[in-house]
Amino acid sequence: MSLESHMAIIFGATGDLAKRKLIPSFYRLLERQQMGKGTAILCLGRKHYSKSHYLERLELNDFIDQPEEPLLRQLTEMIHYRSFDLKDGTAAELESIVREVRSQTNCGDNTLFYLALPTTVFGTVSAIIAPLIDEQGWKRVVFEKPFGSDLSSARKLNRQISTVLDEEQIYRVDHYLGKELVQNILFLRFANEIFSCGWNRGAIDSVQITVSESLGVEERAAYYDKSGAIRDMLQNHLLQLLCFTAMEPPVSGYGNAVRDEAVKVMTALRAPTFDDVVTGQYISSSAESGQVRPYRSEEGVPQDSATETYVAVRVFVETPRWYGTPFYLRTGKRLDRRYAEIKVIFKEQEIDGLATLDTPNMIIIRIQPDEGIAIAFNVRKPGESHTSETVLMDFCHHCHFGPNTPEAYEAILASVIGGDPLLFTRWDWLQESWSYIDRLKAVASPVVFYEAGTRGPREADLLLQHDGRSWL
Repeated sequence: MSLESHMAIIFGATGDLAKRKLIPSFYRLLERQQMGKGTAILCLGRKHYSKSHYLERLELNDFIDQPEEPLLRQLTEMIHYRSFDLKDGTAAELESIVREVRSQTNCGDNTLFYLALPTTVFGTVSAIIAPLIDEQGWKRVVFEKPFGSDLSSARKLNRQISTVLDEEQIYRVDHYLGKELVQNILFLRFANEIFSCGWNRGAIDSVQITVSESLGVEERAAYYDKSGAIRDMLQNHLLQLLCFTAMEPPVSGYGNAVRDEAVKVMTALRAPTFDDVVTGQYISSSAESGQVRPYRSEEGVPQDSATETYVAVRVFVETPRWYGTPFYLRTGKRLDRRYAEIKVIFKEQEIDGLATLDTPNMIIIRIQPDEGIAIAFNVRKPGESHTSETVLMDFCHHCHFGPNTPEAYEAILASVIGGDPLLFTRWDWLQESWSYIDRLKAVASPVVFYEAGTRGPREADLLLQHDGRSWL
């Protein structure tokens, strides 16, 4: 069923996010008939481009896989490019542009604003769009992460935008929540009794949440050095994965009910201590092949930078379900491989007369790559009564559903258009996460160094062990 027609206004439309993610996602929504035919996509940027020049710069054939010409034509007809500079542009000028495009289309009064911009200008844009936030149709504004750099700046930013927007109109995006396997965590837990009945401290030994990146900071060095792994990844991606893994069953599967439970997880986190966190920074590898520059030699990074490119933290959720069960969260740049997964590790059972088990039962939720869910369990080797072997039952997401399942930004845009807040961070959830991060940074020791291409600092290997064992 088609969704309502609307006007999508993209600020920062000449940037990579619009070209690589947003515009291709609008194409896929058209393909799936999830966007009204009268929709208009108003792209705003500082450059003075003609529409044809802007379309050339989008390189649609490179970023949309095997596009169909009729749909591609329909998409390009929806796109309208206008020059608008936030430094000297006014609310009246923007209103004039919007009125002009509305008069040329049948998009109606519903409006989606997408701020593909640095967080520093969010307040400015909110003031500029204020006259367009009226009672005619719905108005929804998408803010890309990061939303602030600490609790104080996040509160200041929220006060600025709250003078213009109600909380229901604010969509703070984290593309991780749009990933299919992240959304599937709740289904795995609450739609399957075989899992939900044992999802607690009585059965589970520990949980490990990993987002490992093999690349360095690339072209993001100037931004990254002011952020670091804690703010860039832990504050949003990993803490949100923790919430989905640890929350209580929501009263419904709709957005605010789920977010209510996420907030409860964040408020139940034990205050971190010095012993709960290790931060690291990559140096060049000692291996002869694959030499990489150390972080401090990356372009735009000061030679004495103390910014962390790796963080590992032990977290405790002090609720009846989880009390005493450690959650290990880790993320870093220039690690040995690229993957994101959640490992739920069950307690080992010892029964006299059966084999000693070397590997506990696990549920492994693979977020990327090779999205899927695997269950590790033990079986008896044929003919060897006291010898066991661990085997995997493996669900491959794209093998079952095909390769064309929605990308994260397709799910995000569809959710905004449909008014579903599930994939977006509510202010109280965000406030609690920044509060935790501020406390974590206050107790974290200075960075230790690790070689590029490894699993991270040796000090983190010790932190990530539970009862002397690690299941990374």
